[in-house]
Amino acid sequence: MGRQPDLTIVKKRVLVDTFLDLDGVQVPLKSIRNAAAKRYILRIHREGYIQITIPKSGNRKHAMAFVEKNRPWLRQQWLKREAGLKEKAAERDKREIYYKGKLEPVEIKSIQGQTHASFAGQSFPVDLLRLDLKQWLEAWLNYKAKEHLPNRVWTLALEHGFKYNKVTVRDQRTRWGSCSSNKTISLNWRLIQIPPRHCDYIILHELNHLKHMDHSIRFWRSLEAICPWFRESEAWLKVNSQYLRD
Repeated sequence: MGRQPDLTIVKKRVLVDTFLDLDGVQVPLKSIRNAAAKRYILRIHREGYIQITIPKSGNRKHAMAFVEKNRPWLRQQWLKREAGLKEKAAERDKREIYYKGKLEPVEIKSIQGQTHASFAGQSFPVDLLRLDLKQWLEAWLNYKAKEHLPNRVWTLALEHGFKYNKVTVRDQRTRWGSCSSNKTISLNWRLIQIPPRHCDYIILHELNHLKHMDHSIRFWRSLEAICPWFRESEAWLKVNSQYLRD
């Protein structure tokens, strides 16, 4: 047998669309009839309009009278909603993100009718109805990491005489990088967020594994020869491990 229909579902029908003037602001007002409702119900809908629910025994004339009676309450609730939206917008505009070791403010602005996010001299389009700002920022940082990190590996490998097969940039939550037995260097895209000095340490650390696959005394001595600041970077990464999560 097929699934039986849920008889508790109440069908709703939009009756009319009009506008309610609240201190000069034309707010959409939508009416729906609900057979299960026992009284008139007013609410501010999350999509930005006022909704009046009409019970089975009600009518539009009484519904509009109910709206007028509650106009002061509606005005208060609408102002409260607008204040909340402005507060969220202000918080969004104050968002900051780490990029190459610096905490950069993120600005949201409209350019030729399209929403853009900007930080550290960069600007790119975002669709905040499709993804939230955090997802757009992470996607952009991932893109920049894939653009920057392989070039940095090539530069440091050439400088210190390392030969590798390829570089991959990945999304990892537990490690900054790795080096496989087939000479593939894998790096965490979040390296684009930390100070370049410590990013170079991670790259040199993984390149050094091309000669020493373990963490033996020989490995650390070899690493110190090409990266004298490795202890400083190790200490910094230990303290700032939240970069792997945030």
